[in-house]
Amino acid sequence: MKLSIIIPTYNSAKVIKRALDSIIAQTFRDWEVLVMDGVSKDNTLEIACLYNDKRITVYSEPDKGIYDAMNKGVKKAKGEFLYFLGGDDYLLRNDVLEQMLVDSDGLDMIYGDVEATHLSAENYGEWSFDTLLYNRCHQAIFYRSTIFKKVGLYPLCYPICADHYINLKLFIKRHAQSQYRPVKVAHHSEGGASTVLNDSAFYNQIDQIIVRIGLFKLPNAIVAKHCRRALKKHCTHLQRIVFRVLLFFVE
Repeated sequence: MKLSIIIPTYNSAKVIKRALDSIIAQTFRDWEVLVMDGVSKDNTLEIACLYNDKRITVYSEPDKGIYDAMNKGVKKAKGEFLYFLGGDDYLLRNDVLEQMLVDSDGLDMIYGDVEATHLSAENYGEWSFDTLLYNRCHQAIFYRSTIFKKVGLYPLCYPICADHYINLKLFIKRHAQSQYRPVKVAHHSEGGASTVLNDSAFYNQIDQIIVRIGLFKLPNAIVAKHCRRALKKHCTHLQRIVFRVLLFFVE
Protein backbone atom coordinates (compact mmCIF):
# COMPACT_ATOMS: atom_id res chain seq x y z
CA MET A 1 0.00 0.00 0.00
CA LYS A 2 1.32 3.40 -0.99
CA LEU A 3 -0.36 5.81 1.44
CA SER A 4 -1.86 5.79 4.93
CA ILE A 5 -3.96 8.87 5.77
CA ILE A 6 -4.26 9.37 9.52
CA ILE A 7 -7.10 11.58 10.77
CA PRO A 8 -7.23 12.41 14.50
CA THR A 9 -10.76 13.34 15.55
CA TYR A 10 -12.71 14.45 18.58
CA ASN A 11 -16.27 15.72 18.30
CA SER A 12 -15.77 16.27 14.57
CA ALA A 13 -19.28 15.40 13.40
CA LYS A 14 -19.74 18.73 11.59
CA VAL A 15 -16.59 18.36 9.50
CA ILE A 16 -15.49 14.71 9.20
CA LYS A 17 -17.68 13.99 6.16
CA ARG A 18 -16.04 16.82 4.22
CA ALA A 19 -12.58 15.46 5.05
CA LEU A 20 -13.44 11.88 4.07
CA ASP A 21 -15.28 12.93 0.90
CA SER A 22 -12.20 14.85 -0.25
CA ILE A 23 -10.19 11.62 0.03
CA ILE A 24 -12.81 9.38 -1.62
CA ALA A 25 -12.86 11.76 -4.61
CA GLN A 26 -9.12 11.42 -5.29
CA THR A 27 -7.94 10.01 -8.62
CA PHE A 28 -5.14 8.29 -6.67
CA ARG A 29 -6.69 5.16 -5.15
CA ASP A 30 -3.92 3.24 -3.35
CA TRP A 31 -4.61 4.46 0.18
CA GLU A 32 -6.05 3.56 3.54
CA VAL A 33 -7.64 5.92 6.07
CA LEU A 34 -7.19 5.52 9.80
CA VAL A 35 -9.66 7.62 11.77
CA MET A 36 -8.12 7.90 15.25
CA ASP A 37 -10.96 9.12 17.44
CA GLY A 38 -10.59 10.24 21.04
CA VAL A 39 -14.01 8.89 22.15
CA SER A 40 -16.15 11.65 20.64
CA LYS A 41 -19.36 12.60 22.42
CA ASP A 42 -21.17 13.56 19.20
CA ASN A 43 -21.90 11.32 16.18
CA THR A 44 -18.43 11.51 14.62
CA LEU A 45 -18.10 7.72 14.76
CA GLU A 46 -21.54 7.13 13.28
CA ILE A 47 -20.73 9.34 10.30
CA ALA A 48 -17.28 7.83 9.74
CA CYS A 49 -18.66 4.29 9.91
CA LEU A 50 -21.30 5.01 7.23
CA TYR A 51 -18.68 4.74 4.47
CA ASN A 52 -18.88 1.35 2.82
CA ASP A 53 -15.17 1.28 2.02
CA LYS A 54 -12.83 -1.36 3.45
CA ARG A 55 -9.94 1.12 3.14
CA ILE A 56 -11.43 3.26 5.93
CA THR A 57 -10.88 1.98 9.47
CA VAL A 58 -12.20 3.73 12.56
CA TYR A 59 -10.60 3.44 16.00
CA SER A 60 -11.95 5.10 19.13
CA GLU A 61 -10.21 5.14 22.48
CA PRO A 62 -9.08 7.74 25.03
CA ASP A 63 -5.94 9.61 24.05
CA LYS A 64 -3.72 12.37 25.37
CA GLY A 65 -4.35 14.78 22.52
CA ILE A 66 -3.86 15.11 18.79
CA TYR A 67 -0.26 13.92 18.67
CA ASP A 68 -1.00 10.88 20.82
CA ALA A 69 -3.71 9.95 18.32
CA MET A 70 -1.29 10.55 15.44
CA ASN A 71 1.36 8.37 17.13
CA LYS A 72 -1.17 5.57 17.48
CA GLY A 73 -1.93 5.93 13.80
CA VAL A 74 1.76 5.70 12.89
CA LYS A 75 1.97 2.37 14.72
CA LYS A 76 -1.09 0.96 12.93
CA ALA A 77 -0.42 2.32 9.44
CA LYS A 78 0.51 -0.03 6.60
CA GLY A 79 1.36 2.56 3.96
CA GLU A 80 4.74 3.34 2.46
CA PHE A 81 3.97 7.02 3.07
CA LEU A 82 2.03 8.64 5.91
CA TYR A 83 -0.12 11.76 5.68
CA PHE A 84 -1.87 13.50 8.59
CA LEU A 85 -5.11 15.35 7.89
CA GLY A 86 -7.03 17.21 10.57
CA GLY A 87 -10.68 16.25 10.97
CA ASP A 88 -11.65 19.81 10.09
CA ASP A 89 -9.33 19.99 7.06
CA TYR A 90 -9.82 18.67 3.54
CA LEU A 91 -7.87 17.97 0.35
CA LEU A 92 -8.22 20.73 -2.21
CA ARG A 93 -8.21 19.06 -5.61
CA ASN A 94 -9.16 15.58 -6.75
CA ASP A 95 -5.70 14.94 -8.18
CA VAL A 96 -3.62 16.36 -5.34
CA LEU A 97 -2.51 12.97 -3.96
CA GLU A 98 -1.44 11.92 -7.44
CA GLN A 99 0.54 15.15 -7.85
CA MET A 100 2.35 14.72 -4.56
CA LEU A 101 3.14 11.00 -4.77
CA VAL A 102 4.16 10.65 -8.40
CA ASP A 103 7.91 10.02 -8.86
CA SER A 104 8.39 9.49 -5.11
CA ASP A 105 11.08 6.81 -5.32
CA GLY A 106 14.11 7.83 -3.25
CA LEU A 107 12.21 10.53 -1.39
CA ASP A 108 11.44 10.41 2.33
CA MET A 109 9.55 13.67 2.74
CA ILE A 110 7.48 15.39 0.06
CA TYR A 111 5.90 18.69 0.99
CA GLY A 112 3.83 21.42 -0.58
CA ASP A 113 1.66 24.20 0.80
CA VAL A 114 -1.72 24.60 2.44
CA GLU A 115 -4.60 26.99 1.88
CA ALA A 116 -4.96 29.09 5.02
CA THR A 117 -5.57 32.70 6.02
CA HIS A 118 -3.96 32.57 9.46
CA LEU A 119 -0.39 31.70 8.42
CA SER A 120 2.42 34.09 7.57
CA ALA A 121 4.22 34.16 4.22
CA GLU A 122 7.21 32.41 5.81
CA ASN A 123 5.10 29.27 6.34
CA TYR A 124 4.94 28.73 2.59
CA GLY A 125 7.40 27.63 -0.05
CA GLU A 126 10.62 25.69 0.23
CA TRP A 127 11.98 25.45 3.77
CA SER A 128 15.38 27.03 4.34
CA PHE A 129 17.80 27.76 7.18
CA ASP A 130 16.38 31.29 7.27
CA THR A 131 12.81 30.11 7.89
CA LEU A 132 13.36 27.47 10.57
CA LEU A 133 11.16 29.41 13.00
CA TYR A 134 8.19 28.87 10.67
CA ASN A 135 6.83 25.37 10.37
CA ARG A 136 5.54 23.54 7.32
CA CYS A 137 2.07 22.26 8.22
CA HIS A 138 1.60 18.52 8.48
CA GLN A 139 -1.43 18.92 6.19
CA ALA A 140 1.07 19.64 3.39
CA ILE A 141 3.62 16.88 4.10
CA PHE A 142 3.92 13.23 3.08
CA TYR A 143 6.39 11.26 5.21
CA ARG A 144 7.91 7.91 4.34
CA SER A 145 6.84 5.72 7.25
CA THR A 146 10.37 4.50 8.02
CA ILE A 147 11.63 7.96 9.02
CA PHE A 148 9.73 7.77 12.30
CA LYS A 149 12.10 4.97 13.29
CA LYS A 150 14.96 7.47 12.89
CA VAL A 151 13.49 10.45 14.73
CA GLY A 152 10.91 8.84 16.99
CA LEU A 153 7.24 9.63 17.46
CA TYR A 154 5.70 13.04 18.15
CA PRO A 155 6.72 14.31 21.62
CA LEU A 156 3.60 14.88 23.70
CA CYS A 157 5.26 17.64 25.73
CA TYR A 158 4.48 20.02 22.83
CA PRO A 159 0.65 19.99 22.47
CA ILE A 160 0.49 21.88 19.15
CA CYS A 161 4.09 22.12 17.91
CA ALA A 162 5.29 18.52 18.07
CA ASP A 163 5.21 18.35 14.27
CA HIS A 164 7.43 21.46 14.08
CA TYR A 165 9.91 19.72 16.39
CA ILE A 166 9.94 16.56 14.24
CA ASN A 167 10.29 18.60 11.05
CA LEU A 168 13.27 20.47 12.51
CA LYS A 169 14.99 17.18 13.31
CA LEU A 170 14.32 15.84 9.83
CA PHE A 171 15.36 18.99 8.00
CA ILE A 172 18.40 20.02 10.03
CA LYS A 173 19.86 16.56 10.55
CA ARG A 174 19.09 15.52 6.98
CA HIS A 175 17.38 12.33 8.13
CA ALA A 176 15.02 12.68 5.19
CA GLN A 177 15.63 13.19 1.50
CA SER A 178 13.02 15.89 1.00
CA GLN A 179 11.47 17.63 -1.99
CA TYR A 180 9.24 20.69 -2.14
CA ARG A 181 6.48 20.75 -4.74
CA PRO A 182 4.54 24.00 -5.39
CA VAL A 183 1.16 22.39 -4.84
CA LYS A 184 -1.60 23.49 -2.45
CA VAL A 185 -2.44 20.18 -0.83
CA ALA A 186 -5.18 20.90 1.69
CA HIS A 187 -7.31 23.55 3.30
CA HIS A 188 -5.96 24.12 6.81
CA SER A 189 -8.93 25.27 8.84
CA GLU A 190 -8.65 28.15 11.27
CA GLY A 191 -10.07 27.38 14.69
CA GLY A 192 -8.45 23.96 15.02
CA ALA A 193 -6.19 23.04 17.91
CA SER A 194 -3.14 24.69 16.35
CA THR A 195 -4.89 28.05 16.15
CA VAL A 196 -6.64 27.89 19.52
CA LEU A 197 -4.27 26.21 21.99
CA ASN A 198 -1.01 27.65 23.27
CA ASP A 199 2.39 25.98 23.21
CA SER A 200 4.55 28.46 25.09
CA ALA A 201 6.99 25.74 26.16
CA PHE A 202 7.97 25.19 22.53
CA TYR A 203 8.01 28.82 21.42
CA ASN A 204 10.07 29.88 24.44
CA GLN A 205 12.63 27.18 23.68
CA ILE A 206 12.64 27.13 19.88
CA ASP A 207 15.99 28.88 19.48
CA GLN A 208 17.57 26.55 22.02
CA ILE A 209 16.02 23.59 20.21
CA ILE A 210 17.40 24.75 16.85
CA VAL A 211 20.88 25.27 18.31
CA ARG A 212 20.83 21.90 20.06
CA ILE A 213 19.68 20.02 16.96
CA GLY A 214 21.80 21.96 14.49
CA LEU A 215 25.01 22.69 16.36
CA PHE A 216 27.16 20.62 14.01
CA LYS A 217 24.77 20.68 11.05
CA LEU A 218 23.86 24.34 10.50
CA PRO A 219 26.11 27.10 9.11
CA ASN A 220 27.84 29.08 11.87
CA ALA A 221 25.93 32.24 10.97
CA ILE A 222 22.60 30.50 11.56
CA VAL A 223 23.76 29.03 14.88
CA ALA A 224 24.96 32.49 15.96
CA LYS A 225 21.61 34.04 14.99
CA HIS A 226 19.68 31.64 17.21
CA CYS A 227 22.18 31.93 20.06
CA ARG A 228 21.65 35.70 20.08
CA ARG A 229 17.87 35.23 19.99
CA ALA A 230 18.03 32.73 22.86
CA LEU A 231 20.06 35.16 24.99
CA LYS A 232 17.28 37.72 24.68
CA LYS A 233 14.82 35.29 26.21
CA HIS A 234 14.61 33.89 29.72
CA CYS A 235 17.67 31.71 30.21
CA THR A 236 19.30 30.18 33.23
CA HIS A 237 22.75 31.41 34.20
CA LEU A 238 24.29 28.19 32.85
CA GLN A 239 22.43 28.49 29.55
CA ARG A 240 23.69 32.06 29.13
CA ILE A 241 27.26 30.87 29.62
CA VAL A 242 26.78 28.10 27.06
CA PHE A 243 25.28 30.42 24.44
CA ARG A 244 28.01 33.03 24.95
CA VAL A 245 30.71 30.38 24.56
CA LEU A 246 29.05 29.11 21.40
CA LEU A 247 28.87 32.64 20.03
CA PHE A 248 32.58 33.07 20.67
CA PHE A 249 33.37 30.06 18.49
CA VAL A 250 30.86 30.55 15.67
CA GLU A 251 30.93 34.31 15.14
